[in-house]
Amino acid sequence: MDYIFNSAVRPFTIINNAVRGKDIVGVLLRFGFEDFLQRIGVPQKWLERFIHSDAQGLDIWERIRSVFEALGPTFVKFGQILSTRHDVLPEAFTEELKKLRNQVKTVPFESMEPVLNQELGCPWQDVLIEFDQVPVAAGSLGQVYRARLKETGEAVAVKIQRPGLLRMIEADFEIIGWFANKMHERIPELKPFDIPGVVAEAKIGLIREIDFSIEARNAIFFNNLNPFPEKVFAPKVYESMVRRRLVVTEWVDGRIPGEAGLSPEEGKTLAEAGGTSVFHQIVMSGFFHADPHPANVLITQDGRLCFIDWGLAGQLTREMRYFLADLFVAITSGDPEKVVRVGMRMAKRNRRVDNQALEKEIAFCLHKYSDFDIGSEAMGHLMIKLLYIFGSNGIEVVRDYTFLAKAVISIEETGKCLDPHFDIRSIAKPFLEKLVWERWNPMSMGRQVYHSCYSAFTRLKEIPGDVQRLLRRIEDEDLSLKIEHRGIQPFADSLSTIANRLVLSIVIGALIIGSSIVITTDLPPLIWGYSAIGLVGYEISAFLGIWMVIEILRHGRHKEK
Repeated sequence: MDYIFNSAVRPFTIINNAVRGKDIVGVLLRFGFEDFLQRIGVPQKWLERFIHSDAQGLDIWERIRSVFEALGPTFVKFGQILSTRHDVLPEAFTEELKKLRNQVKTVPFESMEPVLNQELGCPWQDVLIEFDQVPVAAGSLGQVYRARLKETGEAVAVKIQRPGLLRMIEADFEIIGWFANKMHERIPELKPFDIPGVVAEAKIGLIREIDFSIEARNAIFFNNLNPFPEKVFAPKVYESMVRRRLVVTEWVDGRIPGEAGLSPEEGKTLAEAGGTSVFHQIVMSGFFHADPHPANVLITQDGRLCFIDWGLAGQLTREMRYFLADLFVAITSGDPEKVVRVGMRMAKRNRRVDNQALEKEIAFCLHKYSDFDIGSEAMGHLMIKLLYIFGSNGIEVVRDYTFLAKAVISIEETGKCLDPHFDIRSIAKPFLEKLVWERWNPMSMGRQVYHSCYSAFTRLKEIPGDVQRLLRRIEDEDLSLKIEHRGIQPFADSLSTIANRLVLSIVIGALIIGSSIVITTDLPPLIWGYSAIGLVGYEISAFLGIWMVIEILRHGRHKEK
């Protein structure tokens, strides 16, 4: 896989971040991951210094979640991002990671104030009044405060990013990247999950999420596309006060679905409004809130739903939405072969896959979920299971499809909080029928035929020019062949070790020769009639030599194990 963010996982030696590295090793040992640390090559002397624990009573996924929670905000957010990767990670793992919570301490306003002033470009008192310095909400990325605009007196929510967050994320992800590369190299059973690639994409997602201007643009875009403002909306964004580390929106008074105290009729109406809005976002506009779980939805006093926290949003092109419709048709027909064909068309790139094995897995999955009367939540979970089957068999789909599955499950959860009888199938069906009609009506088919013919003729017209350019490059001897070596990291590590030892040997030799020359010159100060500088040089040479011999012997024993 070619990563657009390869630099995110730069070559890393764990000694470079020894303090943080030891913290991570200590937490992993506390939750019973000693064997894992040995397999990825963590220095043995580190493992001997910590108290080990068997973490009895917890399964492997619970222990991993506990590790993320113990390691702080970056790892909590990293785990939350991983919980959306249903296409490449086991379902049991992603389900456990959904339990992660932002258990972070509140940062005093004295530490947040410089960030606020820097982003505003002036003291906050110039534009805000009645600023409550006690945050109303605190997460791993930022804190939200209530205030009023000085100019208009409007109540606003001020979201400020935690100070030093980007620097901390960069440092932690360098360590995470080191672990990911070692896991990929040394643990064969993890290779199919492509851990370095997952980490690289997770870092991209997190870096985007800490840019609050993206969150603001998402909310603005939704409000511009929203056809149901009388039922659902996103908070109004004050664009003049949007920065990378700051976003100011209108203050929305509301309650989360589980605490609203609604009548059954009110709950049913709001659940339908939320489901209708999300499926309109997915199927009709192609832009959708990727995490509309109950904590990200507020019920206002005028009976509307407000979607907050737009840091995570998905985008589906028209063609991607057509693939989605094809997938649902294939699922409802119970045809594994058709599901495979649609999956191959959904893939970002085509790879050779075992179609027979893939069809068997999909057939088993379809059989498991064939009785949709077991509950409407089967729709979202079936999508997640299919995405995982695609990913584990080499069919790499666009990440927005995983966002889609997450959005479906989240709105189902929110709908159930409002109306225990909420059934998203009844909401989804008319939108999918509209999508099918949009795709196959005569006018649409005519446009598709026209564009296909136009594209084909354009490519045909370009062929002679392409051939001529290729022949000219051959004639000018301007062709190059790119070869990428894979799986040579162990060799590179060994070569680096050899080079380090060779350099150290040269240094020791130079010290011995230099000390021998100095010690014969009677250069003061003298100790027992010999130059002290020469004696110190001998001692340093002896220390370095003994240390190198010990390291060579220890490395040899480790290799034998």
